[in-house]
Amino acid sequence: MTLEIHVLGTSSARPAQGRSVSGSIVETPNGMIVVDCGEGFQNRLVKHRSAMKSFGGRRLKMSKVGAILLTHGHLDHTWGVLPWLQTMALDGRKDDLWVIGPTTSEVVDTLLDSEESPEVSPSDLVIQYDMWMDLGATSEALGYDIFWILGDGERWVNMNDGSQIDLPQPINQVTISAHPTQHTVPSCAWKITTSERKGKFDRKSTSQLPIDIKQSLAAGQDCEYEGQMLKAAEYRSKNEPGISVILSGDTAEQAIESDCNLLIHEATFLESHSDIANEHLHSTAAGAARTAIECNAEHLAITHYSGRLDNPVASLSEAREIHSSVIGLSDGDRLILNNDLSLTHLVKSPEGWTQQ
Repeated sequence: MTLEIHVLGTSSARPAQGRSVSGSIVETPNGMIVVDCGEGFQNRLVKHRSAMKSFGGRRLKMSKVGAILLTHGHLDHTWGVLPWLQTMALDGRKDDLWVIGPTTSEVVDTLLDSEESPEVSPSDLVIQYDMWMDLGATSEALGYDIFWILGDGERWVNMNDGSQIDLPQPINQVTISAHPTQHTVPSCAWKITTSERKGKFDRKSTSQLPIDIKQSLAAGQDCEYEGQMLKAAEYRSKNEPGISVILSGDTAEQAIESDCNLLIHEATFLESHSDIANEHLHSTAAGAARTAIECNAEHLAITHYSGRLDNPVASLSEAREIHSSVIGLSDGDRLILNNDLSLTHLVKSPEGWTQQ
C-alpha cells in the first residue's frame, strides 16, 4: 500500500517563474483526494492526466476523487473549484463528492443557528461556498451529490442542511484529519493516513494442517485441532501501521500537533526575508524544516515558492541544514511514499517522469 501525491502547482499567490498556483492530488489504494484547487486547476489536471496516459498507460479516474480538502480561502488555493465541479457534471459524474474546509468558531455558531452574526473576512470559505452554490454548485444542478462542509477543527457543519456532523471520511480505509495552522484567514493542514495492514500469514507453519483449519486461521479465527487450541494471532506477523502525509497549505512557522511520515509544507521565503514571512504569516524553508522535525517526519517536501525565487535551490540548501531528507517540488512532480517509508521522487520532463 502506497500514497502517491501528484503536484500540480508550486507557486505562491499567483503564477510566477513558470509555476502555477496550489493544487495537489493524493492517490490512495481506495480513491483520491484533492488538496487545494487554485486558478486553472482543471487545465493542469487535463495535461497531467494526458501525460500519465502517454508515459506508462496509467489513468487518473476523476470518479475516484472522493473529496476536495481546502486548507484556507485564499483564491490561489480555491478559485479552480467551481469550474472543475461543472466540468465533472458535463462529464457525467454520478459519485458523491465532499468539499471540506476551515472556518471560524463564530461562523460555525452562526451556521448552527446562533442569534449572533459575526464579522467575516472576505476570504472566509463560508462566503465562497455560498457564492458557488448560488452559481449552481448544488446536487440538483450538477447531477451528483455534493456536500459542503465547514468546521473549526472541533465542530463540522454540513451547509446543505445546517446539521452538525463528524468530520467525514469519504475514502474507505483512509483517515483524514484537520490540524490548525496560523495564517491571515482560518486555515488548517490536512493529514491523510492509510489504515494499518494485516501482518503476513505464515503459510509454512500451517502446511501440515487440514485445509479447513488453515482457512479459519488465515481468516483470524481461533480453532481447536486434535485437542489443542490454535490461536490465529500466532500464525500471522504483527499488523503493519499505515502511512501518512500532511499537506500544510499557507501558514506561519508553527508546530503541527501530529506526527507524519511525509510533510509537504510551504516555503514561501528564505530566511533572509523572515521579516516578510512573519508579517504575512508565511514560512521560510528553514521554518518548514523545523516544523518537519517537530512532526517527526521522515521526509519533507517544500513548495509554494515566492515569485522572488527563480528555483528552489537556495530553499533546499536552507532546509537541508536542518532536516536530512528534503525535496524541492516543481509543477508536475510525483511523490510516492512507500510502505517501508522510503520516498520516490519523480520529476516531470518532456519524456515523462524520471526518478531523482
